Amino acid sequence: MPDSATCGIACKQAHTAVMRRLSALLDTPAGRFARYAFSALLVAALVWNIDWRQFAGLRGQFALAPVALATLIAGLTFPLHAWRWWLLLRAQDLPRSFHWAHVVTWIGNFYNAFLLGGLGGDAARAFYVCRDDPTQRAAGLAATFLDRVLGLIVLLSLAALTLLLKLETVTHHAELRLLLALCAVLSITGGIAFAVICRRPPPWLTHWLGETRAATLADILRRAGSARRPFIAALASSYVIWLLDFVSVWLLARSAGLPLPFIDVSLAMSVAYAVTVLPVSVGGHGVREGAMLGTLALLGRIPTDDARQHALLLAVLVWAVSVGWSLVGGAVLLLARRLLPPPQA
Repeated sequence: MPDSATCGIACKQAHTAVMRRLSALLDTPAGRFARYAFSALLVAALVWNIDWRQFAGLRGQFALAPVALATLIAGLTFPLHAWRWWLLLRAQDLPRSFHWAHVVTWIGNFYNAFLLGGLGGDAARAFYVCRDDPTQRAAGLAATFLDRVLGLIVLLSLAALTLLLKLETVTHHAELRLLLALCAVLSITGGIAFAVICRRPPPWLTHWLGETRAATLADILRRAGSARRPFIAALASSYVIWLLDFVSVWLLARSAGLPLPFIDVSLAMSVAYAVTVLPVSVGGHGVREGAMLGTLALLGRIPTDDARQHALLLAVLVWAVSVGWSLVGGAVLLLARRLLPPPQA
């Protein structure tokens, strides 16, 4: 009989093969269509399950001021996204202006929501980096990757913190206990790994990438690790971005007749945005809102049918604000030739 090591290797090879096939399938026209259809079905299910007759008299109760303020606050996060990315680009000695980073961030937001899925914005930013700085592609791609990783680590740390603040509730739900463990482990190990690799890249990178590529990566990581002030500013901006987003959703909840505690909104949206990393929908549409509703249900914030209807309305409002700002990114894309300098020859 095969020993445990042989079985472990076989399982790992099988897992790798399955993931490669799944990734290849998602990149085909059929895979992209499936993600569009899945997103559309989830959003349609949210809208279909709302009993709109309950909101026939909503015009006299619905508070438009919180919706407008929530939409404005959500929009403020995009310049902060651009500033964080610009700081990381500067740490890699890329001579791009904040105007350039701001325009490309808005374009990425459009692609993120409508075309390429959850990582569409990163793909768009990588395209413009490679187009406008062809001699520094590696550094630009590294800054874009670090921007994504930094935002995700901060999001996971906020999820872990909110779960700790709700520890009494967490102890009664196995799902929340598992979520706390995952968020804590991933955020802590991610931060430690980032710090260690930036100081001294591990030797196995040389064997995996080759001496030339490993030397380039080591130089990129060295610059990222030595740029302490830009990195600290980028880290701080990540927390501000997510907190502003949580405030926006908290205001939307109040306008939808669901006055949730801010800590519950923060936890629900931390989980919701983390789930959008999974490449199962376009831009996380439907998945984000479903994860938010599921987390609120675990927290006991949707105890009645009436509260459920208000929560569904909140999910639709969150989706609408997201799509609205993505359309602004589409308008910026149409004006890209005027807003961006011509590409280098």
